[in-house]
Amino acid sequence: MKFPNDKARETFEKILADLPTIISEQCDNYDELYGYKLIKGTSEETEKYYYEKYASALVYKFAKAHNFEYDVVVKRLVDTLNWRKEFKPLRAGFVEDHDSLFSETGIITNYPNGEPNLKVLTWNMYGRLTKKKGLLKDNEKFIRYRIGLMERGLQLLDFVDEENNYMTQIHDYEDVSLFGYDHDVKKCAKTIVDMFQAYYPEMLYAKYFVNVPLVMGWIYDLVKSFVPEETRRKFVVLNSGKKLGQYIKNVPTQYGGKTQLNLEEDLVDQVKPTDYALYLLQKDMVEDLD
Repeated sequence: MKFPNDKARETFEKILADLPTIISEQCDNYDELYGYKLIKGTSEETEKYYYEKYASALVYKFAKAHNFEYDVVVKRLVDTLNWRKEFKPLRAGFVEDHDSLFSETGIITNYPNGEPNLKVLTWNMYGRLTKKKGLLKDNEKFIRYRIGLMERGLQLLDFVDEENNYMTQIHDYEDVSLFGYDHDVKKCAKTIVDMFQAYYPEMLYAKYFVNVPLVMGWIYDLVKSFVPEETRRKFVVLNSGKKLGQYIKNVPTQYGGKTQLNLEEDLVDQVKPTDYALYLLQKDMVEDLD
């Protein structure tokens, strides 16, 4: 962990020390973040799921994302934990059945021997999404699907490994109609970007927009308008998908990389949740039955 100064380190350490009280008083004891337990707690049943190095690494991401400002970091962390308790993103990722049309638009690939922080890639095939008009009228269903995809991707990261604790996103606009981005799509896109900004800080290493026709540059402008400058610097826009291989070597040859399998053959089909996530999911399902 790197700190810009001693004050930042002291703030980080204070947040860690205060975390049990913060979670008890402001989060109704909900202590799960991305499948990991943030505090040791007092329950013999659950304390075995606590790993200090992972808890510290995740809190560090929040602290870094918010410039090590104590009050801001605590608020964002509390908001995220309360959102996770209510929204149940682990269920979206590992329990719920999603529309098959949604599932065709999101792909995860994992290259353990890839370049630093270019190992876990999430692909968003928006051409497939916009072909069916009205698919996002009920955008809550797609939002739950997209959050679930994010949750599965996070399970492939190692938050204590500096070379594999960020995710890279690829947005492919091949076959997107000039008129494909209707009001529902735009509204849904903004909601998801806002949620990622709020609840998944310091997770994005880079974002590539590929196969973007020149006449559709406004798509990038639309997404760019939702996010702060620091995030925009991570964006790369490519009019040809073949150019992606110049930036990420391990992508399939159809994207100019060296992997011989095509994207559908190369995807990660099954992702195992952490032990703590699995414990919480099983507990949640038992409570539903009761």
